[in-house]
Amino acid sequence: MKTLCVNAHAKEANGIKLDLIDKPMPSPGKNECLIKVISSGINPSDTLAVMGYFDHAMLPRVPGRDFSGTVIEGPSNWVGKNVWGTGGAAGISFDGTQAEFIKLSVEKVSEIPSNLDVVVAGAQPLPYVTAYYSLLKRAHLEEGETVLVVGALGQVGSAAMSICSWKKCNAIALVQGSKEVEKANLLGWNAINSADSNLLEKILAANKGHPIQVILNSVGNIYWQDFIKVLSEFGRIVTIGAHENVREANINLFNLYRANQDIIGVNTVSLDFSENSKLLDELKVGFEENKLKTLTLNQLMIYPPERASEAYREAIKDSSGKRITIKFT
Repeated sequence: MKTLCVNAHAKEANGIKLDLIDKPMPSPGKNECLIKVISSGINPSDTLAVMGYFDHAMLPRVPGRDFSGTVIEGPSNWVGKNVWGTGGAAGISFDGTQAEFIKLSVEKVSEIPSNLDVVVAGAQPLPYVTAYYSLLKRAHLEEGETVLVVGALGQVGSAAMSICSWKKCNAIALVQGSKEVEKANLLGWNAINSADSNLLEKILAANKGHPIQVILNSVGNIYWQDFIKVLSEFGRIVTIGAHENVREANINLFNLYRANQDIIGVNTVSLDFSENSKLLDELKVGFEENKLKTLTLNQLMIYPPERASEAYREAIKDSSGKRITIKFT
């Protein structure tokens, strides 16, 4: 079978090289599914992994955390079903999903929503799992609460905006620049330009003067002091990313405990296929009710495995909410 392989870490984006090799097809054991992979979305963590960002990344290895495909062998009640999944450390500390065939035990897979195309489905898991786990499982988001989604036009941000709508919450999109505000407004979002000098006042005004219950933060400490000031009593800040140079943040612990506030860190690498399959089962409901929107995946963003290196380089360049996927035929 055809398998992508990382044999060496690239020092820069232009140096990314993924080899396409032949490996024996996996043989499923009891309660395992042999899955013909159809689509595998490329995540930011996948690109970081091929550039050696993670100290624990093994070599050589098969990249990829996400997949969609069809069960061709395994328990009779699974054979023929279209499934999807995402593995926390897949493609980093053990072989990932970007191969023609993979095997997983039944508790590690989830059936794809009946109204999703299989190729499109392969580009959804990690962004949606990250947003859903952060908001519902860690921040315990409740109906009617207000969420400030930082980087709302990004992959996780777009998923978060859709989840907020599904769960009947008030979402405020924090985006960068007037063009992004226009794009967000066209989507019907309540959007704020992060470049505005009076950001704190703009955030409060977007929520009719009220503080914010939940903040989904993907940019480290850049707006930290404003976030702390607009956070409500019993408010929660969930941080899902912090690049170099934006990792240190100050907090007044007296104010924090007096306001019963929570600061939460989410690292989805710690969530394995089994945990994520349960989250995907819950998300399946939202998709089948047409309450969740798929992340954008046009034909130009679908690459064959022979062009995987190009796809990874494109994924590094593209910072919008568009998804890029490897399609196995």
